Amino acid sequence: MSDAKALPPVAMTVCAAMLALLAAQAGAEDDRASDNLAGVSIQIDNDLLAGREMDRDYTGGMSVTISGARARDGVLSLDPMLAAFDRSSGNQAADRQDGISLAPRVHHARQFGLMAFTPADTLTRAVQPNDRPYASLLWVSNGRMQVQSDDSAHFSSLTIGVLGLSLSEHLHGAVHELVGSARPRGYEHQISAGGEPTARYSVARHRLWVAHPSGKLDVKTTLQGSIGYLTEASIAMSARFGRIDTPWWGFAPELADYMAAPVPVTSGSGPRELYFFLGGRVKARAYNAFLQGQFRDSAVRYSAHEVQHLLLDLWIGMTMQLFEQTQLSYTLNYQTAELRTGQAKRDA
Repeated sequence: MSDAKALPPVAMTVCAAMLALLAAQAGAEDDRASDNLAGVSIQIDNDLLAGREMDRDYTGGMSVTISGARARDGVLSLDPMLAAFDRSSGNQAADRQDGISLAPRVHHARQFGLMAFTPADTLTRAVQPNDRPYASLLWVSNGRMQVQSDDSAHFSSLTIGVLGLSLSEHLHGAVHELVGSARPRGYEHQISAGGEPTARYSVARHRLWVAHPSGKLDVKTTLQGSIGYLTEASIAMSARFGRIDTPWWGFAPELADYMAAPVPVTSGSGPRELYFFLGGRVKARAYNAFLQGQFRDSAVRYSAHEVQHLLLDLWIGMTMQLFEQTQLSYTLNYQTAELRTGQAKRDA
């Protein structure tokens, strides 16, 4: 795709939304019969949406998440592989307790997305060894939410993607042209430039601690671990308050590592939702391919002792139900510095 013919981001968003909606509609009847959760979520991340003129670190991304049986059974579904990983790792909710059958309700999601990272100076074509490297990931992912009880749920996801594709440069450049900025010029130095496959397996345990009878407050904790292009363990607490009608386990901002996890899309049946949310997460990260690279040579990469292994995430936001089955959510995220030294030692 040449620069002159790159689709504007608005057009790409509309196209992605139409494709996702068509895919969900094609399996709508089957979804309602077998999964009871059929929906589409479109997420757009960009520094511009934070109200600050910055273009660095995790600079932006986009994903489309489809829920229901179509996510489990459709083309490119990784659910069979994910189920095998869950069996091998023991990440399956118990189906019996004290002799009573507790077969978990399992809900499915599938996600496609692209995200990009840059140094602070995107106008320099030369290698910038003191700053964060350019990096990108194009991926497909499947997620499973196993709801064990009213206050317990297990989540798992499997992601397969490609690092270092030139697609990110074209899309990033199209966004800059739309807003009247110069195109980024250093993507030829990105991590695994030219493309390299990568993968990640993640598991999480959710526990609901507070569920106010009025339906206006819920608080939960999440223990999470993953291995792959991000290898880490974390503990998080999140809360939402206001007019709440969707299940507590379907709200999972604490699972976001740059982009939101493939969590099944949920909808309520009562009054329109309007709630605020906030939370925090402490991560012990052992490896980050977006900074350390993988097997291919990269122009800029950091060693394990240069990477910050203890990180803090904070978030705050609002969710508003616009129509019967349409919600809009806005989130501001903060993360402590991922590197110990150099110009890239900055909070995001």
